[in-house]
Amino acid sequence: MGGDTGPSVTVPASLSALRRYGYLSLVLVGDSSLIEPYLTNLSSDERDRIQIVHTSDVVSNQSRPDSILRSGRQSSMFKAVELVQTGDVQACVSAGNTGALLMAGRHLLKNIPGIEKPAIMAVVPASSSSSNTFLLDVGANTWCSASQLFQFALMGSVLVTAMSGREKPRVALLNIGEEEYKGRPEIREAAALLAASNAMEYLGFVEGNQLFDGRSDVIVCDGFTGNVVIKVIAGSVRVTQNLVQQSLRKRWYYRFFAWWLQPLMRDVRRTLKPSRYNGAMLLGLQGIVVKSHGNADRSGFERAIEYALRQVQDDVPGVIASRMAALTGLAEEAKPV
Repeated sequence: MGGDTGPSVTVPASLSALRRYGYLSLVLVGDSSLIEPYLTNLSSDERDRIQIVHTSDVVSNQSRPDSILRSGRQSSMFKAVELVQTGDVQACVSAGNTGALLMAGRHLLKNIPGIEKPAIMAVVPASSSSSNTFLLDVGANTWCSASQLFQFALMGSVLVTAMSGREKPRVALLNIGEEEYKGRPEIREAAALLAASNAMEYLGFVEGNQLFDGRSDVIVCDGFTGNVVIKVIAGSVRVTQNLVQQSLRKRWYYRFFAWWLQPLMRDVRRTLKPSRYNGAMLLGLQGIVVKSHGNADRSGFERAIEYALRQVQDDVPGVIASRMAALTGLAEEAKPV
C-alpha cells in the first residue's frame, strides 16, 4: 500500500512477477477494495497463488518511523513484516516509509547474532564491469563503528557470493582518499579488520569518483555518507537526461544525429534507467526485507521482488548468520586461556 502511487504500481508489478516465476506465491497486504480491481483477469492458477490480507491502515511517508510501533501495528507494512516473523511468507517487499520499515524489521525480526546493526544495501551501476557494485549502508545508520563497517562488508560479500558465485568478493571502503592515513579513525580501524580477514578480497580505500569503475563488488560506508551518495547518483542521472534533451532542442542537426544514433541512445537510456537498480536490501535481520523506492515504476518494483527471490533461494540471512558464528568461534579460539 506504500509508496507514491500505492496499489496502482505495486499490484500490477507483483502480478507480472507472478506470471514470470511459476513457483512464486504472493500475499498482498493492504486494503482489499483497492487491490481486488487489479485481479480480475487472472487465470485460476494465478489466482490460487495469491492471497490478500486485508487492512486499511497505512504508515505514510510523512509519519515518524517510530509511529509504526506506537499506532501502526495494524498497518499493511507492520503486518507484512509480521508475516515474515511468523514464517507465513519468506520475504517482504515494501515501497513505503524506509525508517518505519527498518523499525518494524528490527522489532519483529531482530538482528542476526553477531550483527550490531542492520544496513541498507543498494545497487550502483558499474561502467567497466558486466556486473553491478553494491553500496552499503545507504541510510540505516548515520554513524558506524569499525566493527559495524566490517560487518557490513561481510554481509555485502555474502550477498555478492550468492548472486554472482564469486567466492571472494572484492570489497573497498569509501573514503576521502586512497592513502592509508586518510579518513576518520573508525574507517582506518575498519580497514585493518578487513585487511586481516580471509572472507573477502579487500582492495583498500576508494574515492567517490571510483564508485562506478567496477573494480569493487562491495563498497562500504556509513549510512549518512551512503544516503547522500545514492541521492546524488539519482539526481545526476536526471540532470544528465534533462541536459541531453535541452541540447537536442537547440539545433536541428542535433536531432538528426540523435535519430541516427537511436539504437545507441536506447541502450544508454536502458542502462541508466533507475528501475534497473531499484530494490535496497535490509541486511542483518533474521528475515528478508527489501525496500523499493517510493516512486519506482512497475518494472522497478518487480526488480525489487526479484532481489527478494534471490535472497530466499540462497538463504542470505542464514549464510550471514553462519559466517558470523564462524567468525565468533574463531575469535573465541584466539583468546588467551
